[in-house]
Amino acid sequence: MLLIFSKMLTIAVLLAAGVLIYRCGLVQKDGSREISALIVNVCNPVLLVSSALTDDTELTPAYLGKTLLICALIYAVLIAAGELLPRLLRIERRERPFYCMLTLFGNVGFIGLPVSLSIFGPESTLYVVLFNILYSLIFYSYGLFVMSRAGEQPIPFRPSSFLNPGMAACLISLAVYFFRFSLPEFLSDSLVYISNCTTFLAMLVLGVSLATCDLRRVLARPKMYLFFLLRMLALPIAFAPVLPLLGGDAMMISTLLLLLAMPAGNLPIMLASEHGMETDTLTSGVIISTLMCLFVIPLVSNFFPA
Repeated sequence: MLLIFSKMLTIAVLLAAGVLIYRCGLVQKDGSREISALIVNVCNPVLLVSSALTDDTELTPAYLGKTLLICALIYAVLIAAGELLPRLLRIERRERPFYCMLTLFGNVGFIGLPVSLSIFGPESTLYVVLFNILYSLIFYSYGLFVMSRAGEQPIPFRPSSFLNPGMAACLISLAVYFFRFSLPEFLSDSLVYISNCTTFLAMLVLGVSLATCDLRRVLARPKMYLFFLLRMLALPIAFAPVLPLLGGDAMMISTLLLLLAMPAGNLPIMLASEHGMETDTLTSGVIISTLMCLFVIPLVSNFFPA
């Protein structure tokens, strides 16, 4: 737990550095958007592939199938929780779709991948890859359906949405696991240099978000704190005794519990903004859950078997 608490303190320092950099005028809000696009389209995908290249885990079709099935079960529970929790907490009807998105789509890329690598090493990459594949599939199908309920008209489903750098990196990483190919040293070193930027740039973007928002208004949502305690703390703890029964090994269980404890991700905000919806609820969720993860993740780590 002390190791994980130390990692979360590092995240907190990087987050504070992002706030300070914005306050000093070194990065503007528009620049933050460009950095965010750089992380999504370059740094994070490269980090996935680079980590897979350094992981010597042997992947068999049977193990792949079992892991995907366990991840699918987790998402099935999250879908049910996304519909149930807002009703239990008496969230206003118009905000329920946003709470559903906050339940389903954690920050398993920006924060989840770098944190899992820093805690567990490249051996955790396989599970992050598979979790991200299902994340993308569900976001661009069920996620669009949920967000359509918050808008004035349905959001069209586009199969081309699945063709993005993150999904490509996941598929390339799976190919690395199956065929165990390697790259020339100058290429693998280049990937490492690019991927090393990911954590700091991600925290820089979140720090700018913190610095530019009205914190009094964003944080003044009492029900949201209870919601995230249930989502980020109670749900992972509930899964801890179940995953071993499903055949999960120690590394799989630890990584999946960590990903379940991740704060809300930014992708729903981008989707809502693109379709002219209000983003206040989603923005509050991302900021509140990111701050809460600094102490929630160390608590969840008590249930890691690895």
